[in-house]
Amino acid sequence: MKNKIITNALLKINPQFIEQVLPLAIESKNHILLEEGCENFVLMQKTEDPNTIVIFAIYTSKETYDWHLEQDYVKRFFDFLNGKLIAPPEVTYLEEI
Repeated sequence: MKNKIITNALLKINPQFIEQVLPLAIESKNHILLEEGCENFVLMQKTEDPNTIVIFAIYTSKETYDWHLEQDYVKRFFDFLNGKLIAPPEVTYLEEI
């Protein structure tokens, strides 16, 4: 369905902070999975680079995605990442075919 928002995000974490970031990432994921409009949210680490977190998410609409971005736990997670990334987040928007 064309109105879904599908994202794939790569977060390259400074290795000295990965052990601090992972628990908050998991906590945030647990909240996000309860959101109405979140069809899927998978939190992963690259096998060859465990300091890179990969997030794959599907939201039912732009409205539910925008609402998600405004939640305190999402904002808290991204605020916590300040100074802990070695590169800006890479977000790819995908379309189901």
